[in-house]
Formats: sequence, C-alpha cells, structure tokens
Amino acid sequence: MTDSLDRRLVAALCADGRADVRSLAAETDTAATTVQDRLRALEDNGVITGYTARLDYDRLGYETAIFQLSVDQQDVDDVATRLRERPEFVTVYETSGRHTVVAVGKFGDENAIGSCLQELHADAAIRAVDIARADVVSEANCPLAPE
Repeated sequence: MTDSLDRRLVAALCADGRADVRSLAAETDTAATTVQDRLRALEDNGVITGYTARLDYDRLGYETAIFQLSVDQQDVDDVATRLRERPEFVTVYETSGRHTVVAVGKFGDENAIGSCLQELHADAAIRAVDIARADVVSEANCPLAPE
C-alpha cells in the first residue's frame, strides 16, 4: 500500500466490507472520487481481491477443524494448492517446522470431518495428519489499524 490513505481505506473495509464509497470518504475525510480511484488502484494491484460477507459458521451449524499436515518440502505447494481448491478449507498456510501445511476447515458435521481426514491420510504426498477441533472465539479480526 502506498500511503496512509490506502491503509485507512483497507482498515475501514476490514471493519465493514459493505461500506460504500461515500461512507469510506466520510470516514477518511477524503473526496469520494479520490476514494473510488484509490479502491480501483488497490484492486488493480491485487491488494483488494474481492468483497465478501463475514459469516458466523457456528450459527450456521458448521464445525471448525484445524488440520496440521507433514508434507515433504517438494510437495508443499501442490498439497496447499489442492487444499485451497476445496471449498471446506477457508484458510491454508504453508509453514516451517514439522507441520509444513496447516489448513482450517469448516464442516457440516462429524462425518464430513471424518471423510476429509480419510482422504488426507490416503494422499501419498502427506506423511502425517494431526487434527484439532476448535471452538471459534474470535474470527475475522483485521490487524490493520488506521494510521
């Protein structure tokens, strides 16, 4: 991001992804046309990749499971890409250490978690799988604070 205005716009969108240009202009004390131009530039540069609704998966009946996978270094990108393509995984990380891929998934029930676990165990590129069930306490906070 190029400057403080970009940071303030992104922080405001983190707080409310549905905010319109006029609201963002008022919040940042900037002209609406400037906000529109900056948002377009942030989109063009890949900083903003889309606008989405925040969901409370617990209220929708989903369960959260965190999968920690031990994958050989040469297979990490491939495994992470395949997991990102699966709709139940909302976040996938490539990490260092014993678990080289960590994926957070949202599942409709225990059977869906079990099925996913079996598929991961059967994947030749995955050496080991650890799983942890999680109760979500906080999700979708934005670490960006306006300057």
